[in-house]
Amino acid sequence: MQKNALYNKLTSKFLLAFERNEPDIPIIGMLSLLGHPLFYFIWSHTLPQPYENLICRLINVTVGIPFVFYKNLSERLKKIFPVFFFIGITFLLPFFFSFMLHKNEWNTTWFISTLIALAILILLIEDWILILFLSITGYSLAFLTVWLLDGQIRFTYFEWLYVPTFFFLLLVGVITSHRKQTANQTKISMLQSLSGSIAHEMRNPLHSIANAISSLQSILPDKPGKKENDKYSQNHELSRSGLISLHNIIEESSKTVIRANKIIDSVLTNLQGQSVDRNTFRQISAISSVHDAICDYSYESPDDRNLIKVLGEKDFDFFGDKDIFVYVLFNLIKNALYYKEKPGFFIEISTQTGSNGNTIKVRDTGPGIPASKLERVFDDFYTSGKNDGIGLGLSFCKRVLTSFGGQITCNSKENEWTEFILQFPLYHSKKAENLKKKVLQGKNILIVDNNSSNRRIVEKYLNEWHCNTKHAHNGIQALSMLVQQHFDLILMSLEMPTVSGDEVVRQIRRKKHNAQFPTTNYKQIPIIGLSNRSESEAKQRYLRSGMNELIPAPPRRKHIHALLEKYFFSETEPLIHNTDTSLDNAGILIVDDNHTSRKFISFVLERMGARVMQAKNGEEALEHLEKNDYELIFMDMEMPVLNGINTTRIIRDGKRFKRFGKYREIPIIALTGNTDDANITLAKQSGMNDHLGKPFGKEDLARVLSAWLKK
Repeated sequence: MQKNALYNKLTSKFLLAFERNEPDIPIIGMLSLLGHPLFYFIWSHTLPQPYENLICRLINVTVGIPFVFYKNLSERLKKIFPVFFFIGITFLLPFFFSFMLHKNEWNTTWFISTLIALAILILLIEDWILILFLSITGYSLAFLTVWLLDGQIRFTYFEWLYVPTFFFLLLVGVITSHRKQTANQTKISMLQSLSGSIAHEMRNPLHSIANAISSLQSILPDKPGKKENDKYSQNHELSRSGLISLHNIIEESSKTVIRANKIIDSVLTNLQGQSVDRNTFRQISAISSVHDAICDYSYESPDDRNLIKVLGEKDFDFFGDKDIFVYVLFNLIKNALYYKEKPGFFIEISTQTGSNGNTIKVRDTGPGIPASKLERVFDDFYTSGKNDGIGLGLSFCKRVLTSFGGQITCNSKENEWTEFILQFPLYHSKKAENLKKKVLQGKNILIVDNNSSNRRIVEKYLNEWHCNTKHAHNGIQALSMLVQQHFDLILMSLEMPTVSGDEVVRQIRRKKHNAQFPTTNYKQIPIIGLSNRSESEAKQRYLRSGMNELIPAPPRRKHIHALLEKYFFSETEPLIHNTDTSLDNAGILIVDDNHTSRKFISFVLERMGARVMQAKNGEEALEHLEKNDYELIFMDMEMPVLNGINTTRIIRDGKRFKRFGKYREIPIIALTGNTDDANITLAKQSGMNDHLGKPFGKEDLARVLSAWLKK
C-alpha cells in the first residue's frame, strides 16, 4: 500500500511538471536541435576541449526532434509523450552534461556547463523532489556509462571547490522551487480571500433586490383574504386573481434571492475549505431534484435542453439540501455541455436504487478524460481539457456529496464518454441518522407538562437524537421561557392545573415577534399537544387552540421520531394550523386518482377539523355517497374507471342512490390542471359548482370552503 501511494504521488508530480512545461516543449526541442551542432563546432574548433563527440551530439539532436514536432503528433503518441519527455530531459541535461564532465576529466569548462544544465533543470521542473530524482538518476547513469566505456573515472582537473559550488546551486534550486510552491499556495489563499470580496459584492445587489421586493410589498395593498372579494373588485383596477399572482411572484422572487445567497455561502464554504452547513438538510427526492435541475438550468440555446435524457427514473430519498444539490447537477451539466459540438453528443442522467445505497449517474459522450488525470479532477483549481474555468466546480461537488454522507467518483473512456457517479446512503441508514443528530444538536425543544414522568420520557427520546431540551412545569413558566429563549418545537400537555395547555397555546399564538429574538414567530412555532384522552375527545380543543397536531401522553419513541422527521426534515414545510378556520367535523369527500393530491388536501382539511374520506375514482365516490353523509365533494375531472364529469352527471341525476338524498344541492368542486374556459364550462355544464386549478394552495382551498360550506 505504501509503495502504491509513493508511486501515485510521484506519478502525479511528473504529470504536473509535464503539464506546466507542455506549451514550451517545442522550444526545448529547438534549443537541442540548434544548440548541439553549434557547441560541437565551438568546443571542437573555436575553443577545443579534451573530449568532444559528434555521435553524442547527434543522439541529442535526435532526442530533441519529437519535442519540436510535439503539437503535430497523433493523439496516441501524445498519450505516451510524458514518459518520453522525462526520459528525454534526463538524457539531455543531467546525463549528457555529467557524461561530458567525466569524459573531459572535470575541467572548468564542462563543470560550468554542468552547473548551467542543473540551473535549466531547476527552471523547468520546479519540484525539488523531481529535481533531486532526475539529477541523481542522470549523474549515476553517466558515471556508470563512462566507467563501462573507459574502465575508470579520471578526475585530472577536479578541484575541491567544485563540490560546495555544485551543492550550493542544488540547494539554492531546491529552496527556490520550494518558495515557488509556497508562493502558489499564497496565491490560492489570496484567491480565497478575493472570492470573499466577490461574494460580498454579489450580496449587495441581491440585498437591494430583497429590499426592493419588501418595499413593493409594503406599497401594494394587502393580499386579499377569503372574505374580501367584493371590496377588491370595486376599489382596485387590478383584479383579485391578478393581485394574488403579483404577490405570489414577489414571494417566489424572495425565495430565489434566499436560494442565491445559499449558493454563495456554499461556494464560499468550498473555497475556504470549510464543511457544508447541514442545518438546511431535509428529506429530498432524487427524481424531483434531477427534474428541477434540468428545468431550471440556464441553457445557451433551447436545443441544448434536448441533449439531456433521463433514464430509469427509480426515485429514492436522501438527506441533504435540494438547492445545493441542484447546483451540483448544474456543474455537471455545464461541464458536459462544454463539448456539445462533438458529433452525436448527448447527456444521460439515471437513478438506481440498492439495498446498501442509491446512485445518480451523469454520463456524457464528450471526449473523455485521460486515465492519468482521473484522480485529480476533484482537486481544487484543477482543470482538464478546457481553456476557461478555474477548477472549482468538481471540488465543490465532492465537498457537497461528502456532506450528504455520500461520495462522487468519475469513470471515463477517452474519446468516448465520461460518467460521474453520485452515491448516497439510504435515507434511513445509520450514516444518515448520524447526520440528522448533528443537525438536531442545534434545535431547542420545550417540554411543558406538570407530570414529571411524562417529561422524563419525552426528554429521553429527544436526547437519543441529541436535541437540546428545556422543561416547564406549567403554562405560566412556559410563557416566561418563550420570552427569554427561541424554541424550534414545543410539546404541550393539554391537561395542566391553573392554566390548561390549549389556553397557553392560544396565548402563544397571539404573541407578537420578540424584539430580543427576532427569529421567533409565535404563530409559526410547531406546537404538539400531549393528551391521555381519546383523540375524538381532545380534537376540538387542540384544533381551536392552534396546536399543529396531537399525540398520546406519554408518547412512544416512534411518535417523537415522526415529529422530528415532519417538522425538521420534511422537504415540504409542515402546515401551521390556522385558528381562524374550523370546519367543525364537516364531512368532505375527496375523489382523485392521484394519491399525493388526496393526501395533501386531506392533511389540510383534517387540520381544520374536517372529517375526510377518499375515493380513487368515480365508482368509489358513488359508493361512499350512498353509505355516508357529506357536505362537500372535491372531484378530479380526469380519472380512470369513471371520470369526474360523468360521475358528477350521475350524482346530479340521482338514479343510482337509494339512501343519499342531497345529490342535487351538495357542492361539487372540480380539481383540474386545465383551467381554460372550455374545461371550466364543461365542469359547470356537468353540474359542478366551482373549480380549483392544480396545483393550488391553502388560500385557494379556504376560498372554496368559505364560499360553499354553509357553516
